[in-house]
Amino acid sequence: MIRIEQVHKTLSGRRILDGLDLEVGTGETLVILGRSGIGKSVTLRHIVGLMKPDSGRVTVLDRDLAGLDPGALLQHRRKIGYLFQDGALLNWMNLAENVALPLTEHESLSRREVSERVEECLAMVELENHMEKLPSEISGGMRKRAGLARALVNRPQIVLYDEPTSGLDPISSSLINRLVNDLRARLGVAQVVVTHDMGSAFEIGDRCALLHNGRIRAVGTPEEIQSSPDPAVQQFIHGHINGPLSHDVRYHSSEARETESEKGDQP
Repeated sequence: MIRIEQVHKTLSGRRILDGLDLEVGTGETLVILGRSGIGKSVTLRHIVGLMKPDSGRVTVLDRDLAGLDPGALLQHRRKIGYLFQDGALLNWMNLAENVALPLTEHESLSRREVSERVEECLAMVELENHMEKLPSEISGGMRKRAGLARALVNRPQIVLYDEPTSGLDPISSSLINRLVNDLRARLGVAQVVVTHDMGSAFEIGDRCALLHNGRIRAVGTPEEIQSSPDPAVQQFIHGHINGPLSHDVRYHSSEARETESEKGDQP
């Protein structure tokens, strides 16, 4: 469903992706792990077509994104739900209006059809009783769930998550994890999750992949990752200060610039 082949990407003079290879199958949840500023969000933006590789190929739903014109790329994005780190809700719209936005902007549906779709998605994330509230009137966890409802309203075939549990309390995080697992079971969507939350990664991932030096350093089931003999994997999952990930010269010299570049590319 998703295939990334030998993708290279340079931002602000730093090579972020350096021959990245990655595949995600239908109905699979892949978790991408790695240090902050290492290129995880950049990888998501290549999948949705917000960024183009300097070289290499990104194939999604059997289509090479490099060959899509602007109209076809817009259609491609409608098949992908994207949950941003902060939910990216519009503060002047209530939850129902926020969730409806992709439909009212890009689809030719009746008002009744839009309302039914919005209610369905808000019910999926257990927010059906909060439709009239503004983002400022609900908790951070509820805003994340509302953002997820909006990501689902177009009934996508792929859902991308950028740090879905960051800043949430353990109960809210567990609820997000349950929703991710439910979506895989109920809808069979392919999911790619970027997270630093190791408990979440091992709970929701069919496979986990460690991104390091612009490539996938290790990939496997949660059990395989936890038992990996690779010292870089063990350093990351246990949060050790010393190890192979501490000696990435490119990372330490340019982390701040690359992080700012990532922020600047958000839509």
